[in-house]
Amino acid sequence: MKKIMLVWGWTGWHITPLVSLYNHMTENFRESAIEFLWIGEKDSMEQRIAQEKNIRFYWIKAWKLRRYFSLKTLIEPFNIILWIIESARIIKSEKPALIFSKWWFVSLPVALAAKLTWTELYLHESDTIPWLANRFVGKFASRVYLGFEEAGKYFNAEKVNIVWQILNPELLRTEDKKKLLRTENWEIRAEDRKTNLLIIAWSQGSTRIFKMILDNMDSFSDFNIDVVLWSLNKYLKPEFEKFSNVTVYEFLSQEKIGKILEKTDIAITRAWATSLAELEAFWIKMLIIPLKESANDHQFYNAVAYSDKWEIMIEETDLSTIPELINTFKNFKKTPHQIPLCGALEIIASDLI
Repeated sequence: MKKIMLVWGWTGWHITPLVSLYNHMTENFRESAIEFLWIGEKDSMEQRIAQEKNIRFYWIKAWKLRRYFSLKTLIEPFNIILWIIESARIIKSEKPALIFSKWWFVSLPVALAAKLTWTELYLHESDTIPWLANRFVGKFASRVYLGFEEAGKYFNAEKVNIVWQILNPELLRTEDKKKLLRTENWEIRAEDRKTNLLIIAWSQGSTRIFKMILDNMDSFSDFNIDVVLWSLNKYLKPEFEKFSNVTVYEFLSQEKIGKILEKTDIAITRAWATSLAELEAFWIKMLIIPLKESANDHQFYNAVAYSDKWEIMIEETDLSTIPELINTFKNFKKTPHQIPLCGALEIIASDLI
């Protein structure tokens, strides 16, 4: 039995790539005896998902690395030692063949413990600017997979493999359950239909975007609009429901998101790496608003990478320009075309197997 240990935490969009890898390998390598384990934080989203998938879960405590002085900075060295010891205990007990890490503070002590126990470590970095934890983890990794070529300068070039983002196969499958949506499967719709607009800014720091849109709904009357609020903004649902051209959701499953992305022409979105890749895979025009509070300003650089293609980046200070800008796209309809499956899952899985 080959054991693969997953290391990750925080939010749904950060956990989804690990779930996608798990689903892909359990479905496509059934003849191989593989058992998955998961290390994360207690009472977290990743713990709940691991339990739903019947993946054995271990939790450890870990805090963020501070690059500024505080009283907690004084005790951090002792905490890190304790976290490494706890991680090493789990690794020695389970004896995984390898560890696959995405990102979160939990990953750093696990990476150091992997080095001490001679356990092979693989890392996937989604963003253009890696967070501090992943820069450290990359030093101990055997292979570093990247979602953006721009991140390569932060890692040893001999370890780097640029594979694009890890996307959920369920999001991209058609009836044959194997391929991306294709032009010949596209439903040809009337030219006079309204443009379909998706507003999917997630929870963190997105309230100001939703309120700006509510204050300017007259500018959005020529669109059919889907709004996804997520947990922190669900109190705004009654306000959006007042408008007949708006369908509002508090939360969406991956299956439901896929159906909405299929019909969407244009999206107003934050600059999470995985979500940008999903929108691109469905040929959706993007108005990208990077979260200014994001660490290392990584969302800004993610947005720059996409605006260098054909998307539009709008900085937080320019939110007031969106109502006028969006009306220049009221007749925009996306043109479906074949985008080859990136193969990130296939590449990574073949290395891990």
